[in-house]
Amino acid sequence: MKRSGLLFSSAALGLLGAPLLTAFVQAAEKAVPGDIAILNAAIELERAGIKAYDDAGATGLLSAHVATVAATFRADHMAHRDALIAAVKAGGGAPTSATAQLEYPPLKTEHDILAFAKSVEEKAASTYLSVLPDLTDRTLAQVAGAILGVETTHVALLAQALDQFPAYPGGFVK
Repeated sequence: MKRSGLLFSSAALGLLGAPLLTAFVQAAEKAVPGDIAILNAAIELERAGIKAYDDAGATGLLSAHVATVAATFRADHMAHRDALIAAVKAGGGAPTSATAQLEYPPLKTEHDILAFAKSVEEKAASTYLSVLPDLTDRTLAQVAGAILGVETTHVALLAQALDQFPAYPGGFVK
């Protein structure tokens, strides 16, 4: 494995597990340019998620319990970002420093923040779902699918916090 394969964080390692993360980085070493571009777009999306949770925390509107959950979700996004950065580097690419732009609604209450967070997580889940068939390497697609699972878990938990059921009307990720 290339040296860049050793750059992933302990958070990414804990989230995905050593065998899957190692396979991810090894697959990225042989990735085609289109796959690297998809991974870079995912980095932008993960950075947007991190920023959204940072901005939510900065409002001072979150209860202690919700702030703890938000910090956990933020850590998941950081782990995803770190794994994706390691994969792009392993593939010989330059990880993007860009952050996807999100449209923020007014965040005046904790409920507003939870609803916004749910919309961010839905965007992340639907984006990962949409790129799965575009990834030419099946190991890269497997890791994108693992990340998709985390994003949909976030959506479900936020829907529960908002007393919304089902998390995805119709039972499908859009």
